[in-house]
Amino acid sequence: MRTIFFLLLLPFCSMSQTAPAPVVNSFPSLSISAHSRGWAMGNTGIAAAEGNQALESNIAKIASVQNFHQASISYLPWMRAVSNDSRFMHADYIASVGDASALGVAINYLDLGNVAIRDDNGATLGLYKSSEFNIGGSYALQLGANASLGATMRFIGSRYFSTATENKYSLCGDLGFCQFVNMGDGVRLQWGATVSNLGAAINLPATAGVGLAYIKHDEANNRWTISLDASRLLQDDWKGLRVSTGVEYGFDEQFFLRGGVNLENKAKGDRKYFSLGAGYKGFISDQSWALDIHYLIPFAIVSGVSPFQNAFGLTLSINIGNFQ
Repeated sequence: MRTIFFLLLLPFCSMSQTAPAPVVNSFPSLSISAHSRGWAMGNTGIAAAEGNQALESNIAKIASVQNFHQASISYLPWMRAVSNDSRFMHADYIASVGDASALGVAINYLDLGNVAIRDDNGATLGLYKSSEFNIGGSYALQLGANASLGATMRFIGSRYFSTATENKYSLCGDLGFCQFVNMGDGVRLQWGATVSNLGAAINLPATAGVGLAYIKHDEANNRWTISLDASRLLQDDWKGLRVSTGVEYGFDEQFFLRGGVNLENKAKGDRKYFSLGAGYKGFISDQSWALDIHYLIPFAIVSGVSPFQNAFGLTLSINIGNFQ
């Protein structure tokens, strides 16, 4: 039954007072990352996000954009090991505002495909189309030379089935903060904190997270980035803590190799996977474009098929008018 697919899709599940269990939230699309760079680095980005990736990982980081205009699109064949007709699509845009702030907009669409309604004997009673979307507007402002703060307001909607096909709509928001310090010798430390999906009491996946990133540039314009994120649902206990880490090597700021790992308690979903990815950035005068891809390798699956089996995605971005 496709009900199994929903249980796998929902990032967090409901827990009882006596034993840890997955926490079931509405609007699961709010917990899906879009950008391949983050996925390839273990789904990190609270401190290490760059460019348009910051719109979903830590909105505060868009305050330090390097271009007047930045746009990207992402595509993920979502949970393809469980369903062959579900997909997640994303588009976003960032515009600089003065020297110390930026505006952003992002659109997400989760197509869950055709869902079968069955009786107790397994006979198909009917099919319906299930989907979710959200549209968000963001603003970020630099607080001095090395810190920034950002906020997002998002309109969300879903089409689902209970006793009949229904539409549900609401609002939610995010807050983000980031700061960095230059250590000298090409080394920078960055850290950040986020609170995401705060909204009306409709069981949203409200999440708090912190992140740390180490960035090292050498004289040949190569770069190492090491990231570490930890996050937890605000409705969950500490067994629901998710930890992820990633590494990226950039050769001449054009070719990128990435890897990472994501860990989650078995009782809270057991989403454990290695991630791999690569990226290329091309330059034309003061414009640039980039293509990033990622691939997930789940592990610690005792039986059945991981919803992340053979999972992949890609992000295409373009930056116009470098002013830094």
